This record gives sequence, structure tokens and C-alpha cells, in this order.
Amino acid sequence: MTEAISRRIKYSAFGLEITSDLALPELSTNPNADACADQVSIAASSRQDWPALKASKHSTPTVQMSCGDWRLELEGIGWFRVHAGLSISWQRWDDSVSDRDLRTFLVGSALGALMIQRGCLVLQGTAMVKEGQAVLLLGSPASGKSTLAWCLHQQGWQLLSSELTVIDQQGMVWPGMQQLKLWHDAAVELGLEWQQMPLVRRGLKRYSLLPPDLAVALQPTPLAVIYGLNRRSKEMEKAEKQAEKESEKQAGKQTDKDSEKQAEKEADKKADKEADEQAEKQANEYAAEICAWKVLKQQVALLTLRNQAFQPRFYRGMEQEPQLFLNAAELARRVGLHRLQLPDDVKRLQKALLEVNILDPISLAAKQGQGDSTQETESKQPELSGEQP
Repeated sequence: MTEAISRRIKYSAFGLEITSDLALPELSTNPNADACADQVSIAASSRQDWPALKASKHSTPTVQMSCGDWRLELEGIGWFRVHAGLSISWQRWDDSVSDRDLRTFLVGSALGALMIQRGCLVLQGTAMVKEGQAVLLLGSPASGKSTLAWCLHQQGWQLLSSELTVIDQQGMVWPGMQQLKLWHDAAVELGLEWQQMPLVRRGLKRYSLLPPDLAVALQPTPLAVIYGLNRRSKEMEKAEKQAEKESEKQAGKQTDKDSEKQAEKEADKKADKEADEQAEKQANEYAAEICAWKVLKQQVALLTLRNQAFQPRFYRGMEQEPQLFLNAAELARRVGLHRLQLPDDVKRLQKALLEVNILDPISLAAKQGQGDSTQETESKQPELSGEQP
């Protein structure tokens, strides 16, 4: 399934002019010559011509790395090499491998490795733009970044970059991969015609949204807010309701036995009334289901940003980890970090977003007791996720 093109096409991403011998619809074909700092080449080559590599201790059987050199071997897909932050080479496994499968790794893992070689801060997140300001959405796989991004897109936001987000030392977010990837369940919940959407790659029930179906921003944009996403799950709400019932039962045991039945009847009536009132309140106040709080400890914000870096192992293997910490520390100081709690149900999320201003985290302040930012601790995020190696 060879779809390769005979001519080379120019793209732009992360301030670079990228010349490729493969069509890359995930990148912009409107390079801004004034904004492009350097040129990068993506081209097929024989791995037999690649020089021997003295791999670092952070290498794996799949990913081999050294300072300024990165290699990836994926059985059934192909081989990839990134060198000196200036070139990406690739070789197809065999003729059955489509360009679609190859470019998943070219514009993902390989391009991410190239930006790391260039000393950039590359975060695994999605950046959206509105009113000339960018919001960065961070979270673990399946935390709802793409779902939230699409809901914001429906309200007039533009996509700046997804999956890989590059932020420079001045706090500007650069246009990058302009594609949203949605898992099957999310596409169904959002009411999208997933049958008409292209697959990200074979073997995955994950679909791609691309321009012109996706409005995108083409200019670097100042970063206003960074959110770490927390999904408020239905299981969480169920557990809270169960806890309330248990509390009521314990309180009921303290009542006088002679009045217990009467009290239970009155409690049931009261509970039914309160449930009706609450349902009506929720129908009219979806905004209350979205809240945000600031992470006050800068060290916690720094570690979160570090853990959300694109493939921290790549930084270590290519001797770029010190630069990662310097860049993450500057971003934590300049912008900070907020937690954003979202309802788990997509319809409730869509309605809630109509009533809030995501650009203003102060207006989304959590109620007392929600998200004690001064006591937060962080667990390390998985380094490998999704279709990345």
C-alpha cells in the first residue's frame, strides 16, 4: 500500500520549515517564511547506510539513543532515525505498510525526538486558542484532552497543536500537529459520524479529525493558562451518593425506635424533594460542574510539567534532561499550573462549557474542600502511551 509522492512538499511546524517526501496532512502546508527558524528534511533512506550507534543506557530494544541521534524500530511498520535536530530518515518495513501508518510515527515520536534534540520543551498535551491567547491541556491518556478540545472547538476555539506542544522560553506556544485523535467511544458520545472519519492507523479504533473539518491557528500564541485535567467520573458520584446514604443510615440508628418509621417516611419525602430540586438545579447550573484550582507549590507544578514532557526517556537518552528541567522550571514560574475538574458525561461537559470562561481560571475557583492545592502530590505519568513506541 505505497502512497508515497514523487515530489517533496513543504510544511511548517514548531517554527520549522519541513520538507517531506511523504504527504503529511497533520501539518500545515502554509509555512510562514519569516517565522521559520530552520529547515528540516524528512526523507526515505536505507537503514544500512545509517552509521553505527553507541546506545545510551536509557535505550530499549525498540528505541536506541545517543546524544544527537535517535533510532526507532517497529516490527511491521518500519525504521526511523532522527539526527542532530535537522533530519528524519525512514524506511518502510515492506510494501504492505501504508504511508498513513508511517506518518503516525513521523509526526509523533520522530518529530518529538527532533524537537528534543533542538533543546525545546515538548509537552504531551493539546493547545487551543481563542482571543489571541492559548490554553494548554495536560493529562494522562484517556483523561479527555481531545474530547475537551473538540467541545471547545465547537464554541469557536482553534487548535494550535495536539499531542506534541512546544513552548519557547518567552511563553509562546508554536503551531504543531493539527489533528485531533478521538477514540471510538468519544466519537460516539460527541455524535460524530465516525464511520466517515479516517483511522489514525490500522489496528486502532481511533479516528482522526483534520482541516478543513478542524479550525486551526497558524501563528505562535502567548500561553495564558496550563490545566491538568481531572475527570469527575460517574463512579465517583455514585460513591459519594452511597456515602451519603450510609451516613443517613448511621444517623437513623440514633433516633428513637418508636419514631423510626415515621422519621424514615419523612426522610424519604424530604430526600425525594431534595433530589427533584437538585436535578432542576443541575439542569440550570452546569457551570458548577467545572471548577479549577491553582497548584500553589511551584515544585509540584515543576514536577507535573516534567512528568508531562513528551517521552522523558528520550530526554535522558539524548542527554537533554538538564535542559528539560530548566525549561519546565521557567514555565512553572512564568505561567504556573491549575487543575481543571470536568464532568465525565460529554453532554454535561458541553453544556457546562457554555457558562464558563476557560481563559479565566479564577472564575472557575473550586468550592472549599475541592482540590487542596497546597497538599498535592504527583505520581509519575506513564512514559509510553497510545500508539507511541
